[in-house]
Amino acid sequence: MRKGVASFCGLAVFVISVLAGARSAPAQQPTGQVVKLGEGETLTISGFINATMFTNSGLFGGFGQGQNAEFAAAPASQPTTDKLFSDGDVRNTRINFTFSAGPVLGKWAPKATLETDFFGAFNGVPPFGDEQPQMRIRFAFVDFGNGRTTLRIGQFWSPMFAEVPVSVTHIAFPLGYGATGMVGWRYPGVFLYQDLSAAGAPLTVQLQLAAFKGSGPAASARDSLAANNIGNGEASGLPQIEGRLNFGKRSAKFAWSGYVVGHVDWKDTSGTGVAGSNMTGVGFEAGGSVAPGKFTLHGNFYYGKGLGQQFAHITQTSPRIRGWGAWAQAGYDFTSHWGLWGYYGMDQPLHPGDGRHPAPAAEPRQRRPAALSRRSLRARGGVVPSRDPVRRGSRERRSGGPQRAVHPVRGSRGRVSGVGGLTPGTRHLTPLL
Repeated sequence: MRKGVASFCGLAVFVISVLAGARSAPAQQPTGQVVKLGEGETLTISGFINATMFTNSGLFGGFGQGQNAEFAAAPASQPTTDKLFSDGDVRNTRINFTFSAGPVLGKWAPKATLETDFFGAFNGVPPFGDEQPQMRIRFAFVDFGNGRTTLRIGQFWSPMFAEVPVSVTHIAFPLGYGATGMVGWRYPGVFLYQDLSAAGAPLTVQLQLAAFKGSGPAASARDSLAANNIGNGEASGLPQIEGRLNFGKRSAKFAWSGYVVGHVDWKDTSGTGVAGSNMTGVGFEAGGSVAPGKFTLHGNFYYGKGLGQQFAHITQTSPRIRGWGAWAQAGYDFTSHWGLWGYYGMDQPLHPGDGRHPAPAAEPRQRRPAALSRRSLRARGGVVPSRDPVRRGSRERRSGGPQRAVHPVRGSRGRVSGVGGLTPGTRHLTPLL
């Protein structure tokens, strides 16, 4: 059986900045409050506070409700009556610490970054526990660079996390993430960034290479014990390996960018303590953007096998699933405060099915159109930026605001097949400080 899930989102943003001296900033290029620690050493503190109030008609699946809602739960999991509920969410709140020092070996200088938000587990259940979201680490890495070459050791985005949809409210979980072609995740590993073009060249080219920890679900009861916690990627004893090539050009009235990514990993499907061979996972991704004036069109396409740990295949982690996904988004900024964006994405996982590993009775599919608008207001201390690039060679906009989403099955205009009700509809009101 094949399921198709579509959605329509109408979003408007009301963003007020009341930062007296510090501004929200990306991990690599902080512009927050700078504290001088010693001769040539600084600590930059940046971040933001984000709060959302929302009302749902039905349930989202996969990650949760609120600021990490991404796609509709299966029809069988939807309530048939009394579906409405309201809640609040502050887990997007984020803080970043970046330590910098002067050159210590010729032109080579160290830098360290720690960034957290509050998408860890809740400290219990309602009442009280759901008002105490716990902190989690997003990034924790050390850089050693000379301007054109950067060696990064620690936890950061895999190169597959490249072009990112403009999204409001869902700052850490942007549109389509893990559901309609937007893939990639953070891992501890070793990352190399090499600029291939000269400084100031009209065409910029950069190579990224990365080797990071294997990942996947535990393959045996022993590996799943809390004291062991060994996934089938870790059980292979081999890392995930990726390479990415970025290229782009920018002028006063026109900008474009593109990239290609290759991925390979290995998984021990029997887990530790059991003889067996590893299964290879592979992936390819390409994407980019064009931005003539105030208009932007961007997106990406991926194809691969066993990429669930990278939020592919609608985040299904069977190493035998193949599939592809793609998304595109177009937007126009009428002024520095007003913009209108439209999004469409799709993910198509395909299970091979054979005598030993038969295909399941149903494989999820996702289709997601969305529309959103953005509104930001100036206040004393500046305006919250709508761009938050989290890695080189990418273009990313994030902010916060109201959202309403309806996810009908197979274009059924808000009706869920077999249930006769609405899949999740959300309304969000998000002040971003």
